[in-house]
Amino acid sequence: MPSPTGASPAPRPLSADASTGRTADRIPDRTTSAPDRADTAARSVRELFAGRALGVPGTLLGAPAHPRPRSRTAPWHYWWQAHLLDALVDAALRHRDEPARAEGIRRDAHRLLRGITLRSGGRVTQNSYYDDMAWLLLAVGRLAALDRELTGRTDVACLDAGRALLARIERGHTADLGGGVFWNTRHDVKNTASSAPAALAFVRTHRTDQARAVLGWLQEKLWDPERKVFHDGLVLVAAGSGSEVTRRDERLFSYNSGPVLGALLELADAPGTGADERARLLRTAADVVAGAAEAYGRPGPEGRVLTAHGGGDGGLFSGILARYLAQAARHPDLAEPARRTAAGLVTGTADALWAGRREAEPATGSGSGAAPSARTDGSVAIFSPDPARPAEQTQRPGAPVELSTQVQAWTVLEAAARLERP
Repeated sequence: MPSPTGASPAPRPLSADASTGRTADRIPDRTTSAPDRADTAARSVRELFAGRALGVPGTLLGAPAHPRPRSRTAPWHYWWQAHLLDALVDAALRHRDEPARAEGIRRDAHRLLRGITLRSGGRVTQNSYYDDMAWLLLAVGRLAALDRELTGRTDVACLDAGRALLARIERGHTADLGGGVFWNTRHDVKNTASSAPAALAFVRTHRTDQARAVLGWLQEKLWDPERKVFHDGLVLVAAGSGSEVTRRDERLFSYNSGPVLGALLELADAPGTGADERARLLRTAADVVAGAAEAYGRPGPEGRVLTAHGGGDGGLFSGILARYLAQAARHPDLAEPARRTAAGLVTGTADALWAGRREAEPATGSGSGAAPSARTDGSVAIFSPDPARPAEQTQRPGAPVELSTQVQAWTVLEAAARLERP
């Protein structure tokens, strides 16, 4: 993943008319396959954002913005890097039939994990937020599985990171407030943002009783049965009497439905799950899809797309939900209407992002020691953080582009590519 050091040429609109300079109407390009779209997003993120962590060879880290901040003290966003790692694993799996290419991406993923570790002060658990660590644990677990598939073994550093992260997250899962996982080490909030990815991590690490407990807590405390969505969390309120007083934070965020959906689907398929429980879990998963479609879907250029949450952390939210909607769409035993709804949201969002992109010429002269596997030819795209609006409106030339929004687009396009696989 190369790090450009020279200035990028001025971006040009994707569909500008060469003779007039006017931008044509936004028309989806149906000649580019979903995998090729995902490749463009992967290449774009690498060329615009990737470089060495603190200048150390053998590491990678995504810059928080393009152009990259000059200050080394700028926020580096641990959990954005976790989703960047997840996207690299997606890309490697998509190229599993091209061993050399898949191996190059796998090595980049390990460089990124080393970069995250270095930037965290040498320990991936040097973080105050359990949700951040849960997201990284999910990505590290997938990287370990990728290692086994491609090489037959797993990197020791990857295994060590996974064990350390799991142990830390388990400390956030307590009986306080009836269960669930704390949001941060202050232990004053338990929310969906931390409990949902933790539940999925518990399923994947064969801690199914813990996963059931967390999912049960989410359904009891934060599930809205009418809207079929999860409220954000429970906040401890100082009452001054020594008693435990809570306030429910009823804000809704699209990404919260994603890992709950994944946990329900994977627990349904886990060894030891009985037929009745499996049927119940799949019914609940279908409800989550329906709720997400209603609460977080909106009209797009050619159908419904996922709603946007702006930039910053919110720039990742639609991508996270799309990841797990694609998983739902591919689950053979989920109710067919739910599968169709999930697939429609993913493909509609992917089509809109692709149609609304604008292109910049590839940056040149990186000379930064980037991985050879990342040095590719082709266009570099900038995607809108809002699928319903083109990048020419939301990412104007000259304005900084945030890593989160571009990883979101990459994640959505990878999700759409998975729907094309047999």
